[in-house]
Amino acid sequence: MALQRVSAEKRAALDRDLIKLLRKWVSLEDQTIKSCAAILNKAKNPIIGTLTAAIRNDSEKHKTILQMVIDGMTKNGFVLSPDDLAGVASLLNKHITLEQKSIETATEALELSHDPIITQMLKLILEDEKKHKKMASQMNDLKFMITAKVT
Repeated sequence: MALQRVSAEKRAALDRDLIKLLRKWVSLEDQTIKSCAAILNKAKNPIIGTLTAAIRNDSEKHKTILQMVIDGMTKNGFVLSPDDLAGVASLLNKHITLEQKSIETATEALELSHDPIITQMLKLILEDEKKHKKMASQMNDLKFMITAKVT
């Protein structure tokens, strides 16, 4: 649907539906954060505590991103200029390299791990590192997309 051409009225209706759904999602993330707090208050085991804190942190991040999207759609719009990315372009390249090194290190650690709990923890981190690299690469790619539109 995103790539199809739609009328302004249809787009406005879709946007209203999307905003409504995103607000519901923010509420679900709030509930997840509260649920994690309850688990953390009872958890005595560091494995449970660490994993639950990771879930809570992800939910807080999701809530922040969702709110930014809602605000962009309802208040100030989205603006990203070549200048916004120019100052961080070289830093993004270095960051992508760091994430790749983390991926390699995590992969090597997984090869050495024999404990199922440690292996599971390392797999979770490896997936995050891959996601971080992808996110940094996507930000890096934005500079080319924006520059192409400007020139």
